[in-house]
Amino acid sequence: MKRRLIGVVCLFALAACGGGGGGSASNQPIDPNFADDPTPASPYPTPGTYNGTAYSALGQPTGLTENYPSAFWPNNLHNALQIAYGNNSESQIANLTAYVTMGNSLCSATPVHYESSSNTTFLIGAAHCFAQNKTSPTTLYSGNLLPTSSLTVYNGVSQAKGWVNQYPVTAVYLRQDYCYNSTFASGGECPNFTPNSGAGTQGNDIAVIQVTGQYADPESYPQLATASQYPTPYTMAPVFSIGYGINTQSPNSNASCGTSTKPCGTMFYTANYQYLQQDATGYHYLYNSFYADASNTTYGTSPGTGYTSLICGGDSGGGDLFWNGTNWLLLSEHTYGPSGACGTFYSYLPNGATNVSAYYDWVQSIIKDPAPATNCKNGIIANCVTNG
Repeated sequence: MKRRLIGVVCLFALAACGGGGGGSASNQPIDPNFADDPTPASPYPTPGTYNGTAYSALGQPTGLTENYPSAFWPNNLHNALQIAYGNNSESQIANLTAYVTMGNSLCSATPVHYESSSNTTFLIGAAHCFAQNKTSPTTLYSGNLLPTSSLTVYNGVSQAKGWVNQYPVTAVYLRQDYCYNSTFASGGECPNFTPNSGAGTQGNDIAVIQVTGQYADPESYPQLATASQYPTPYTMAPVFSIGYGINTQSPNSNASCGTSTKPCGTMFYTANYQYLQQDATGYHYLYNSFYADASNTTYGTSPGTGYTSLICGGDSGGGDLFWNGTNWLLLSEHTYGPSGACGTFYSYLPNGATNVSAYYDWVQSIIKDPAPATNCKNGIIANCVTNG
């Protein structure tokens, strides 16, 4: 079994899709084939604190009606949904995330900054959602990116419930060193580089998306943060994972895709644990998961034992968030998971999400620039390529 990037292709008319985002039946055994992904020393590390405050004492996130995080642990483990074992009962969470279409494909993103002077919103997503090919091993060019005319951002829970708004994309910004030392043709994808790949091979799977208009409520946006503001890795910190993906478990989204009951692009989310962080040059991942075992019935009927693959196809670019007692912090964005195994169980952490703090300065150089598209093109913004 190989790892794959987790964007997903749909035959898309905002209600009809038939593409595969990965998924398989429950009751699958743990799989030892991802040798590059980390295996925690224990599935239940000692809970930590955030700046001296226990995670359980950080308070209720603004706007949620159900108690966080207890009401958001993976629920009903026998009923997998778009984010495996998640739910979408709190529609205001849609303001923390975004639904992105790229022609016949879909991904997710996180709004992080609204610039009132230009009526522009910036969001963080995954680079692999927007790179249609790569012709040079060392440099990503504007011609390798999807055109803005094929891209749209939506706000809301689902098409069936009505998108609140849609936003035209004016530019997407990727790093010139995205997928460094590799090429791929149309329909291909960047390899998932590992720390053992060395400094000469780099993923850098991050994108900044610029849209026209004010996306939802800027006061509710997750905030960008430096690594010093993150919770300590492997301390049972609750992490809120959000996305609009698709899986093929039962009940599955593909089977009813295009119907009013469960159309493509329904927002789902779940709370899990931040387990581990891995970093090398150009390789910056946080691994989140939830551990279930056959004897644990606290969260419903356990269909397997091990670390769940929470992220499904189409969740790419969606955010992993942490409530620090005052604001949501954007820790990472979904990058890859097992091919065809959303919602199954592993002996290691199967989902990799790009660590946003590793690119904090680069992102700020774009969203704080008065003319980012122009200055990306002319080289004033370093290591930048855009379709704007």
